[in-house]
Amino acid sequence: MATRTRNISLPPALDAFVEQKVKGGHYGNASNVVQAGLRALAREELGENVKRFNEIMAALPQDPITPEIEQEIERDIRAARSAERRKAAK
Repeated sequence: MATRTRNISLPPALDAFVEQKVKGGHYGNASNVVQAGLRALAREELGENVKRFNEIMAALPQDPITPEIEQEIERDIRAARSAERRKAAK
């Protein structure tokens, strides 16, 4: 993957943290530290999305959808769309 150079500003405390990680041998350079931090942030945000997805899935009905239920859903959707079209036409 091609890399792109970016210049960033860090407050003294974060700059010292980056230097500490590099000097401690945990990372080869400051870029590696920042990249690791951004990967951790991406994992954290993705984790929140996965958690929310799982919550939504758990809230859905667990019963199988029969052809009758599917037809009822389709009728409800058609009725709602028809009502919206009538409302918009007024």
